[in-house]
Amino acid sequence: MLVYPLGMLAAQAFRGTGSGFDAMMFLALRNSVLLSAAVAVLSTFIGLFPAWALARTRVPGAPFVRVALTLPLTFSGVVVGFLAILMLGRVGFVPRMTERLFGMPLLSGAAYGALGLLLAYLYFEIPRAALAMESAFRQIDPIYDAAAATLGAPPSVRLRRLILPLTLPALLSTLLITFSVSLGSFGVALMLSRRLTLLPVEIYTAFTGLLDDRRAAIMSLLLIVIALLASAAARAVRRPHA
Repeated sequence: MLVYPLGMLAAQAFRGTGSGFDAMMFLALRNSVLLSAAVAVLSTFIGLFPAWALARTRVPGAPFVRVALTLPLTFSGVVVGFLAILMLGRVGFVPRMTERLFGMPLLSGAAYGALGLLLAYLYFEIPRAALAMESAFRQIDPIYDAAAATLGAPPSVRLRRLILPLTLPALLSTLLITFSVSLGSFGVALMLSRRLTLLPVEIYTAFTGLLDDRRAAIMSLLLIVIALLASAAARAVRRPHA
């Protein structure tokens, strides 16, 4: 179930008929890696704040906050892409409101460019990062934080010099996981990547539109290798923490 399909994929990539690696594939790979890296960094950084608040403070309505964070994770990528179009499409909510307020439709059509893709990916990666890091924050013994507070360290200093170093393996793991998930996301890319070519969409186009099995297999192997490296790195950085 695992080895045979991968073997067939590799055979198709190295011995199949069709085009090989070209400039368009390199561009799609570069765009996918850069976009996924930006999403991973931003979602991990932004997710720190709700994760810390849920784990270490008394947030009013915390169960509802967790439900709100979990909900985007249940959405299909196509649904998230459609929501981005409703907000930042050519006649989306933001352009219409800014036209009424300022006389010009700001961000009209932004959903179909790099900004729209970034925001759509962040929509479901920030909750993933926040929930993962909340679990890591909860594993820290509160006595360390209490001792630092007794010595006069303000919350920002305790977070920067105590909590973050203790949870660094979990933070790096969250960064790598969000990168890997973003890299292979297809639904959002299919809906929004009209101005920016991405590897999952190129695979789909090569297989269904161009009927180029070898091209699709090569790009699929690239995605698999990068995802495996990210997963192995995530396990490696968590091992010392465990």
